[in-house]
Amino acid sequence: MNLDDINVYVEKIENISVMRVEGSITSYTCEHFLEEVRYSNRKGGLIIDMEEVVAISSKGVDALKQISDLSYTSGNKIVLLNLSHNVKQVLNMLGLYKVFNIAPNEELAMKMASKQSK
Repeated sequence: MNLDDINVYVEKIENISVMRVEGSITSYTCEHFLEEVRYSNRKGGLIIDMEEVVAISSKGVDALKQISDLSYTSGNKIVLLNLSHNVKQVLNMLGLYKVFNIAPNEELAMKMASKQSK
């Protein structure tokens, strides 16, 4: 897989969608990533497992910001899980780490995603 590839797998666990993302979130892949997020978020809470995200560009960071806005407007929680080292590093450098709902494990992510946003 090169830096222009992304694979997104979604499964439903109870009433929560769990999206597993592999690859890079860049200008080449962010629109596909956002489409998958929008579709899954319409159905309820969403967990985005980012353990296999190898790189994120500035366009990918913009996509994450859009996801945060989408969570607020839809009323459905979006929780980030298993942030890869690269993603954590980028979010920390930009001072954005605390902007997102980030869970340390899948059990807590399920609890967070099942709550409605206010």
